[in-house]
Amino acid sequence: MSPLSIDLEFVDTDAQVAEASRAALAESGIALSARSVSLDALLARPQGTCPHAVVLDVSVCAGEPALAVRQILTHCPEAVIIITGAGAPASSISRAVSAGARGFLLKPYQPADLVATVRDAYESARALGRARPAHTTTRRGKLVPVYSPKGGVGCTTIATNLAVALASKGLSVALVDLDLQFGDVGSVLDLKSANSIADLLAQPEITQELVNDTFVKHSSGVRVLLAPENLAVVETIDPADAVALLKKLTALFDYVVCDLWSSLEELSTQTMRAADQVVLVTTPELPALRNLQRVVTATRDDLHLEEKALFVGNRMPGKGSLTPEQILRAFGRPFAATFPSEGVGVTEAINRGLSFFDARVNPRIAKHYRTFADVVVGKFDAKVQAHPAPVTR
Repeated sequence: MSPLSIDLEFVDTDAQVAEASRAALAESGIALSARSVSLDALLARPQGTCPHAVVLDVSVCAGEPALAVRQILTHCPEAVIIITGAGAPASSISRAVSAGARGFLLKPYQPADLVATVRDAYESARALGRARPAHTTTRRGKLVPVYSPKGGVGCTTIATNLAVALASKGLSVALVDLDLQFGDVGSVLDLKSANSIADLLAQPEITQELVNDTFVKHSSGVRVLLAPENLAVVETIDPADAVALLKKLTALFDYVVCDLWSSLEELSTQTMRAADQVVLVTTPELPALRNLQRVVTATRDDLHLEEKALFVGNRMPGKGSLTPEQILRAFGRPFAATFPSEGVGVTEAINRGLSFFDARVNPRIAKHYRTFADVVVGKFDAKVQAHPAPVTR
């Protein structure tokens, strides 16, 4: 399947139709940029923001789809139009096709049928020179989320300092806080911004200029997208839209690092499904080890975490924690890296909003993250050790 990213707008009085197809569209590289319940809403868009494709339902066409097709093509001459409807007369559909529509779907239809129709119509129109070239999302970088099913194990600390470590190697790095309700990336890096992921979801194309305007830049060079300040905004964020955005960001960055929340909900699973590598974090306590093991096992056929996971042990060894032999017996998987407990030094850095690479922090802490960054970029063998041991001493 081609890597084209097609910007699609639904014009339909039934909002559920678009929502039912959103995930399938996103999987295929088709971004659902807008939904309108009237033709006037589409025609009011500035011409420079016209979508690549329009799914137009006969319910908004005042009885004559052909007229609506002509109006759209007058306003957006390069748009590819797909007509949908239930019980529409064959003669009116024929007139709509003659007017310039490039496909028709009879309701109810399956999301897969919509995806195939939109892509076929777009590719056909493009071959004839009638479609505006879609944005090509050539994957330049890798998507690396950091996750644990247990809160408090240090995922945010690991995600932020991994991002800074990668940036210290001259790589371009985006850090996205996907703990949408209570994300702490801003606090850990002492950053504030009025913008969040919600401000980018409606954008049909993500450019470097837009990133510069929306992301806040950390002193390390990492571009950071914080969680929304307003909790009400979180409910409006569709996981499929968020993952589609992450994929677009990989065209602009070498690495896109995400801090996920601990709940195994739709946003977390969709992000891990789309990821190139997944950093899975645990601490040396039996509940944390078993919870992570359950996630890997339960999602084996869906997320395939065994194949792309980098297992990380945080605060190992710890006072009163399990021994390396007990951890290996309980978890049964090798660790790509482990981070020792640095006590007061780590806590002080976090409370001051300092990355571990800041000159005011004990440099010994940063060494572990430099080594782990090498593991992530593949300079070292990721199959590091058969039992937990700190990555550097």
